[in-house]
Amino acid sequence: MPVSHRRVVITGAAALLLAGCAALRDAPRLVYHCPNGLGFEARLYQDMAVLEGERGHVVLQRLPHQHDRELLYADPTVVADFGLGVDGRLVRLNYTSVPAPVYCERVPAADGADAPPVRAAPRPGPRNPPPFDPDAPVQTNIRSGDGDIGPG
Repeated sequence: MPVSHRRVVITGAAALLLAGCAALRDAPRLVYHCPNGLGFEARLYQDMAVLEGERGHVVLQRLPHQHDRELLYADPTVVADFGLGVDGRLVRLNYTSVPAPVYCERVPAADGADAPPVRAAPRPGPRNPPPFDPDAPVQTNIRSGDGDIGPG
């Protein structure tokens, strides 16, 4: 195999490996179906859960003092308890404005593949970048001073 072809193969393999690592770092999407035709997708992290549905998205903070298998997340309006049931396919949503809990069931994968287990990803959840600081120093390629500026 010529050197240029070998380099292309190695570069392509490295790109695929990096893409695979990036995909593995994020939490898997868990799809749930709820009563009345509602549903949502959840991503569970060490410190938060991100829920996305037809009515928008919400970020729930993980409740402290839990065992690794307990997946309790909450905000002021809802407490979500993931991984319930014999095979961990249920989530109980306790809304502050609804007296009875809402149970949702995890939807199996469409292609029949084994669904990933319901557990928190081994990393913190995504955070927004810090706000722009107008007083921060700016990196430039402009040199100042009396040094050698090169040929010219």
